[in-house]
Amino acid sequence: MENKKIKIAILFGGRITKHLRLIKKAGKEFGVDLDLVSYNRIVFDSQNGQVMIRRGLKSKKGWMRADIYDVLFFRTTGKHWEEVDLLLRTYRDKEVVVVDPLVEMGKSSRACKAYQMLALKGAGIEVPRTIYGSLMFLKKYAHNYFDFPLVIKGSGGDRGSRVFKVDNQLELDNLVKELRWMEIKEGKRFMAEEYIENDGDYRIIVLGDKVLGVMKRSRQKEGEFRNNYSAGGEVEVADLPEEIKKLAIKASKVCSLLVAGVDVVFRDGDIRKPVVWEVNKGPQFSGFMKATGIDVPKEMVKFLVRLGEK
Repeated sequence: MENKKIKIAILFGGRITKHLRLIKKAGKEFGVDLDLVSYNRIVFDSQNGQVMIRRGLKSKKGWMRADIYDVLFFRTTGKHWEEVDLLLRTYRDKEVVVVDPLVEMGKSSRACKAYQMLALKGAGIEVPRTIYGSLMFLKKYAHNYFDFPLVIKGSGGDRGSRVFKVDNQLELDNLVKELRWMEIKEGKRFMAEEYIENDGDYRIIVLGDKVLGVMKRSRQKEGEFRNNYSAGGEVEVADLPEEIKKLAIKASKVCSLLVAGVDVVFRDGDIRKPVVWEVNKGPQFSGFMKATGIDVPKEMVKFLVRLGEK
């Protein structure tokens, strides 16, 4: 792989996952200077006003400059927008590629599913009918907008972990009781969505203006309504018409994402009626690689290098 020496930082929160290790490995195989940078390593000293990256706590080499990269890939942001803003401030007078553009806007609300639903709908992209509001509002009025079953979803996006299907008012009442502490103590927000019956959905991975591939996900566990691979869903390679792939690229752009996992379902099982479930920032790719055989980390690294070379 021929390229000039591009220096890439992959920013993340929490532990180093297998996905991050695979991206690091791909960078090494291509001879790309690629660092995994935890938000916990972002520091500054007001004496010199420079944001730095500390080395390991046991390292004697101290801090290194933060403004040495050509590409910043914010794979996750989550609760780390303070560190994100500090890094972006460091590069305010320097040329750097920020992935994704959403991050460069510096507004955490734009990463939330609630904002995403309005942005997609405003761009003419069909989404599930969605009602946003407090849990008590959803508890009292959701039935005015939807028939049961319906879906309660966390607006923050939690890789399918805060998505619940409720079949009647009693289940909704009980769920609200369980979730209220998240809303009150942690500031979590929730939405109600229509439930779209399906025998599976499609994950489309988008890199810039290109669709990398498509897989179908199908739930297997009895009582499970999510198709996610992480929830035990079966995955298989799939293909979709070009207009659906173009729709996925458009949805990614509307959400200001260059690296995205676009989830699509077809209303009434009709391929002429696509509905975008959601557009995922920094998508996981274990199931996708299993289904398609595509080496996603290598494709991601090549994509980031191309961005840095422009």
